[in-house]
Amino acid sequence: MELGLKDKVVICMSSATGIGKGIATEVAREGAKVVICTAEPFKADLEKAQIDIERATGNRPQTFIYDVKDAVSIKRMIDDVASQLGNIYGLVNLCPGPKAGTFENLTEEDWADGYEKCLHSYVNSIRGALPYMKAGGGGRILNSTSSSIKSALDNLILSNTFRMGVVGMSKTMAREFGQYGVLINVMGPGRIYTDRIKYLNNIRGEKQGISEEEYTKRDSTSFPQKRYQTVEEYGRIVAFLISPANSGVSGQAFLCDGAMTDSY
Repeated sequence: MELGLKDKVVICMSSATGIGKGIATEVAREGAKVVICTAEPFKADLEKAQIDIERATGNRPQTFIYDVKDAVSIKRMIDDVASQLGNIYGLVNLCPGPKAGTFENLTEEDWADGYEKCLHSYVNSIRGALPYMKAGGGGRILNSTSSSIKSALDNLILSNTFRMGVVGMSKTMAREFGQYGVLINVMGPGRIYTDRIKYLNNIRGEKQGISEEEYTKRDSTSFPQKRYQTVEEYGRIVAFLISPANSGVSGQAFLCDGAMTDSY
């Protein structure tokens, strides 16, 4: 299927590593003008991602630096992208995962940090990109979240709370933005072996008195497909949802989890 992404400007937020990098790779494979970005401390990862993506796809993404918790920084970065590359068609929102923990062991600062990363940063990037999409006659937004949008995860109350906020916001925006040709959806991964999952599996393993490696081995074989999902699988679905080939799917929340989650 031809997705129609060639030469479309697509911004992939928080995309120096992991799922974001995987999404950017698949979008680049479709010929889009891909933007990858991250915070200043991870600039080396961003530069490596640029090389890796170009090597894998023959399409060199452009790199930008921004602060996920700074509205001015996000707006400036999006304006710079539009100035240098042209009108923005696609926006993929991701964020660093919030701190793990239960209600009683998280602080006010932890809650504020989770909100700024996992919900408010999405508001700010959409606010920055929407005028360009409207001016261009339409666009696509994909808000990447977590499997917690379908089933609450133990020890992850911040994710359970703010990811659901993204779902409610996205459904409302889909109804508001449809008149402008802007489609918006939510995606959540199941288990994909990124640094984030390694961090969480280490916590889970410690609670069971086993190593992260042993926990991961047991966990990955407990799901219907007997394995974790891959960033490539996730990225391919996202690439479709943010492309012109998707002309009618909007306001929906999906998982790419290999049937891991019990809920519908």
